[in-house]
Amino acid sequence: MTVKTQRAVLGSTAAAAALALGLSIVTATPVRAADATQGEQCQALSQQMLDALLHGDSKSASKAFDNDMRSALPPDKLARLWKQVQQNFGDFKSRGNVQTMQVNGMDVVITPMQFSKTMLDAQVACNPQRQIAGFFLRPTAA
Repeated sequence: MTVKTQRAVLGSTAAAAALALGLSIVTATPVRAADATQGEQCQALSQQMLDALLHGDSKSASKAFDNDMRSALPPDKLARLWKQVQQNFGDFKSRGNVQTMQVNGMDVVITPMQFSKTMLDAQVACNPQRQIAGFFLRPTAA
């Protein structure tokens, strides 16, 4: 798969799921001790969403979405998006160590995911109301 093809696939994925999160251009701040509980909750929501996607349950995967995410990525669209990911990048193999940070007042969880053809980072952002406010897939940084 060429870089251009990866960008096209990831670009459509990003357009559908990122909701202008702009993670790549924002400086992340360390999580403070007072924010640890919220970060842990976001991590749990992220892992539950990814588990549901891996089991083909897009309805459960989108359960914690905020209204904007639910509008932009309803369960049927999320199912199609995930199917495209698997068609383009292969079968899911494993997950790496999760990283949590804060970006613009939101907790962000980055989960490296190994597929048979490549490795992708799943980025999930949670708002202060403990809802998923962003979902973005990108190639894992080297």
